[in-house]
Amino acid sequence: MLLPTQDRTARRLALSLLLAGPFLFGLWAALLGQDGNWDLRNYHWYNAYAFLTGRWGMDVAPAQVASFYNPTLDLPFFLAAQVWPARVVEFLLGSIQGANLVLLYGLAWMVQRAVTPERRRTLVALAVAVCGMVGGGQVGLLGTTFYDNVISLFVLGGVLVAIGGGGAAWGPDAGRAFRRVALAGLLVGSGVGLKQPTIVFAVGTCAAFLLAGGTPWRRLFLAFFFGVGVLAGMALFSGHWMWFLWSHFQNPLFPYFNNVFHSPWGTPDPYRDDKFIPKGAVAAALFPLAWAMDPKLVGEIVFRDYRVLAAYGVLLVTGAVMLVAWGRTRSMDATAPARARRYLLLAGSLSYLVWLKLFAIYRYLIPLEMLAPVLILAAISLWPVPARVRGAVTAVLLLLVTATAQSGTWARVAWGNRPWNAKVSEVQAPALPRPDHTVMLMTGYAPTSFLIPGFPPQIPFLRLQSYFIHPDQGDILLNRQMRQRINQGIADGDDFYLLVAHWETWTIDQILPRYGLKGAEEPCQPVTSTLDEPMLLCRIIPLQPAADRDMNPVN
Repeated sequence: MLLPTQDRTARRLALSLLLAGPFLFGLWAALLGQDGNWDLRNYHWYNAYAFLTGRWGMDVAPAQVASFYNPTLDLPFFLAAQVWPARVVEFLLGSIQGANLVLLYGLAWMVQRAVTPERRRTLVALAVAVCGMVGGGQVGLLGTTFYDNVISLFVLGGVLVAIGGGGAAWGPDAGRAFRRVALAGLLVGSGVGLKQPTIVFAVGTCAAFLLAGGTPWRRLFLAFFFGVGVLAGMALFSGHWMWFLWSHFQNPLFPYFNNVFHSPWGTPDPYRDDKFIPKGAVAAALFPLAWAMDPKLVGEIVFRDYRVLAAYGVLLVTGAVMLVAWGRTRSMDATAPARARRYLLLAGSLSYLVWLKLFAIYRYLIPLEMLAPVLILAAISLWPVPARVRGAVTAVLLLLVTATAQSGTWARVAWGNRPWNAKVSEVQAPALPRPDHTVMLMTGYAPTSFLIPGFPPQIPFLRLQSYFIHPDQGDILLNRQMRQRINQGIADGDDFYLLVAHWETWTIDQILPRYGLKGAEEPCQPVTSTLDEPMLLCRIIPLQPAADRDMNPVN
């Protein structure tokens, strides 16, 4: 039971805030403006559209490397946006993200088992939950399609199940324990299936069972059944997509880890973004302090949040305290609730270490930012000092991290004078004379694939150059596929156009000649939308007539 049973006033207060809280965050998301983030324009919108309309095989990498991401998580947002106005969609997305409040409350309630007055326990749990929800990272992502604060529902939900039931995972009923941790693993694994970087929490929450206490066999089986649940969750939400990528590109994670799978569709590279990972042990140890001073060390925008830093410091102190206590007594609290609390602290710590090694991108750490106040509460409760001191230290820390937080901005679009029934993405593209005989080319790094639904559906889009693909990569199959389509279009007399940002028109002279094409030396036309500034649509022609090209092919 996660609600007061004796104090009716506390129960009503908790129920009221927990029921209203998610919708208040939904309202907050709508007030912040429409989401127009780079990833939405690059792939979240296009991938769902391509999946639903079967454009695979027609387009080639229009969303750059993200063209190959699992579209499952993008489908609800895209489908809702076809039916409801943008303001309603923002409200609904923010409300779903706001549901993290309920899970954080549950976790904060459970780590206070020693607190007997229900009203105090309820107020503390609510305060800690709100603190977890107003972090600089979480608020910046509120109402956006990055989904890190949607995936957090699976992570926090999995942890809540794992430590719930009075620490049932460490209780005498082994069957009940294994079923519980398998369900917890299923939740976390579902998050991994929907968004692969969630793997850091799958590893951390699984490995924590090995260290939280119990007999060696019990610890091993807890980790095993949790891992089985993780694999089941991954298969449930990403099995279909991994099979698709394997069937079409001979790499179930394409293009990632292509240095292992050697798919001929890409280069033999890992394609990992590791530029944020700190170099060296000292830099890694001081990393929370470093990004507190310079947030660009962990992402692309400026924000401020000290929750993880505060939890980092508290956990170091708590670890030292527990080590000293163990050194004196050679024993630790072996009750199930105590092991559940240790598990929570270990799961947070190990997940952070895995994140530090694999990504060090702050967005992927949002579930831990949310969980940090709960970790602080749980860790300080282990300090061998009077309860009043523990309560005061916890309160001061949570007030400080809340007061100093500053959210970043991910390219929100102000509502302005847009009508209430305006949709998320509205595109106005020039009419094309022969859409059945048109090939659309894309170059540069700007996110432009969200514009594709604004064109006739029979037009293929080929991205000749981006941060993922380039003609210098030679005869990889993606390049070969585009070259063959262009050569066939030239032979058939198709019309060619280039969709490009106005600051990347340099690609007309530097990229298109590599495919036997050039600009038509006539004004480009604007393609306008509600999510970005106008892009350009430029007519493209062959460097030489088809007959001459057959005798002198461009390689």
